[in-house]
Amino acid sequence: MKITLRIDGKEKEFVTDFISARKFRKALELNEKDKGKEVSLLESLDKLAEYVVTVFDNQFTLDELWEGIPAGKINSELMRIFNEVLGLEGLAVIDGQDEGK
Repeated sequence: MKITLRIDGKEKEFVTDFISARKFRKALELNEKDKGKEVSLLESLDKLAEYVVTVFDNQFTLDELWEGIPAGKINSELMRIFNEVLGLEGLAVIDGQDEGK
């Protein structure tokens, strides 16, 4: 999984190749917490931004994330990463499929 941020005027790419079960669980928790609730876009973006920083093991700060993504892409980029985590193989088990298949 990758994210590119502009830091100090330069594009920097950050990569994570390991998503722990705890991070997957946290994504499920965030997803469940807001179901059926009216949550502001600001609150939702704040939660997702904090989560994305942890997904990348704090390779960048929350401020660097906010400053490093163009305004028009913040929502789609945070959701892309969040959905990539939720789209990992473990989700199939929740759907009732056998893990070994």
